[in-house]
Amino acid sequence: MPMQRELYPDNWEAIAAAVKEAAGWKCQECGKQCRRPGEPFDTHRNTLTVAHMNHKPQDIRPENLKALCAPCHLRYDAKHHAETRRNKRK
Repeated sequence: MPMQRELYPDNWEAIAAAVKEAAGWKCQECGKQCRRPGEPFDTHRNTLTVAHMNHKPQDIRPENLKALCAPCHLRYDAKHHAETRRNKRK
């Protein structure tokens, strides 16, 4: 699902960068080293994202944020996104 930017705090980029830096630019799920800012996309490395463990973008408590590579983030969110789609159909 696309990011609904209006739900995130104004300083989200700085928060996300701090989470990624604290994780050493490694996925906290699978442990793979991810691409750092400025690193070309033609490498074998994944993009590192920041996941909200409770799926609430407004909740930026450190314990709710986890650095995940894009594939792990998609896997983590899959059930939540399917549920959201089902609820929209109702």
